[in-house]
Amino acid sequence: MSANVAIDRVADDFLAHLRATSAQVRRRSGLPVERLDDLSYEAAQREAAYCRDGLAALGDIPAGDLDSERWLLARLLRHSFTSGVDAEADYWLTFAVTPYSGGWVLAGVHDVLASQPVATPAEQQAFLRLVRDYARLLAQVADKTEQQAARGIRVPVPAIPGVRATLAGLRNAADGLLRTATPARASTAANGAAFTAELHALVESAVDPAYVRLLGIVDERYAAAAPEDVGLGRLPDGTASYRRRIARSMGRALDPTAIHERGLADVAALEVRMLGIRDALGFRGSREEFHAGLRVDPRFLAKTPEEVERRYLDCMARIEPVIPRFFSRCPASPYAVRRVDPAAEAGMTFGYYQVPTPTDPVGYYRYNGSNLESRPLVSAAHLIYHELVPGHHFQLALEFEAGHVHPLRKHLYYGAFAEGWAEYAAGLAEEMGLYDDPYDLYGHLASELFVATRLVVDTGLNALGWSLAQARAFMHEHVLEPDALIATETLRYSTDLYGQALDYRLGFHYFRDLRRRAQAALGARFDIRRFHDTVIGSGGMPLEVLADHVDRFLRTPSGAAA
Repeated sequence: MSANVAIDRVADDFLAHLRATSAQVRRRSGLPVERLDDLSYEAAQREAAYCRDGLAALGDIPAGDLDSERWLLARLLRHSFTSGVDAEADYWLTFAVTPYSGGWVLAGVHDVLASQPVATPAEQQAFLRLVRDYARLLAQVADKTEQQAARGIRVPVPAIPGVRATLAGLRNAADGLLRTATPARASTAANGAAFTAELHALVESAVDPAYVRLLGIVDERYAAAAPEDVGLGRLPDGTASYRRRIARSMGRALDPTAIHERGLADVAALEVRMLGIRDALGFRGSREEFHAGLRVDPRFLAKTPEEVERRYLDCMARIEPVIPRFFSRCPASPYAVRRVDPAAEAGMTFGYYQVPTPTDPVGYYRYNGSNLESRPLVSAAHLIYHELVPGHHFQLALEFEAGHVHPLRKHLYYGAFAEGWAEYAAGLAEEMGLYDDPYDLYGHLASELFVATRLVVDTGLNALGWSLAQARAFMHEHVLEPDALIATETLRYSTDLYGQALDYRLGFHYFRDLRRRAQAALGARFDIRRFHDTVIGSGGMPLEVLADHVDRFLRTPSGAAA
């Protein structure tokens, strides 16, 4: 068997494994969702064992005999398997009830349920099985939370109100989805009345009691035994876990102290540029006074979610004519903006990009439409260029549509690549001349400053012993966002998605550095469109693999001709 065929077989098996274990992978593959994910520790152990076998299989394949596409595929498989092995070690240090680590999972279940057909008796029975499985998944969340507490691992006190608000909101959303929206979709279907009655009984007997149990776990007694201090470093093996998470995301080990220092340097440099804009505008007050004015300026405050959407789409209309100068390939999938499920908004700062699927081939920016009076839109242009064009939508939708790569690639996600590209893309909009209004440019720089402070605060909270108050004071001093958003952000870093906030700015620097390397190598032959095709045309990958991928491109005739 050739090495290329062997790699394809490993990738085929891994894709089949993902389709058997991940509801979202099945949904993105256009397959029926018959079971939700298994969140138990036993499932994590099985996953780690599978990944160890995968690493052994890769070790038997001679890498020197691989073509360029299989060479890349082998690197990605190795990274995925290594991450799967590490995930077992981090299982008890990852909460299943916090707004992102838990809220995203449960909100994703709602998306799955909302997309299921219920027209025929067979479809209705399949739907009822999924609802029963939803109750099983909720029980696993509860079991894990109790078992963590028995190990002395509890959500810190400052994050518990957000946990309870998220769970209560998801409970209400589930009730609305299963009691109202789903029966309405089946009201004219065969056996609709019987289906509705059985579904209501299942909600009352299984789903709602599961939420009651969950909310009962994170009660006053739980809070009384929970720590006041935050940060992964305070947990057993937490410092090593933090380093593992950084390495998984970046593709190589990085020192938290060095990341912290880089963040401080970035903050200082961005502050200088922003001061120059304030001076050019003729503002003579302090930075804090300027920011306070932006937060209440009616020009930057939307009154309704619909107005938020209009502002985002206006920014999209401005960038579309400029795209051909910088990109030769664009995704066929359309894009749109849609509000996040309000039940999941309480613990989220902004929103997220939702990739296209075979059943809904649209890339959405799912935005947070709550508390609009405290969400100034001065950074709206940067945000939407990050989330849609030329950011997440270009990279992830092109990956979704790619026909020349192994189908496994559509289901592998690399945070530092995706978020780093999106930040690079939002910065590219400055080269495109889309921040010609000084307030748009200030909002862009304010967004860059925001993600630069994450390098400082995330490492401070999780590795360097910072308190929550210290982190919030640092962000309050520098960023435009109001204190309410700073509060949710710092909890995200220190109690929920440890290390994930580093992806944005570190990834941004990586893409910028690779571009400079290509420009230096090619000189006058450098073509920005060919460079962009190279870095996102082959899909996401760990950043160290991306660097090797770009170097291989520069050594090929196509690279030399660019």
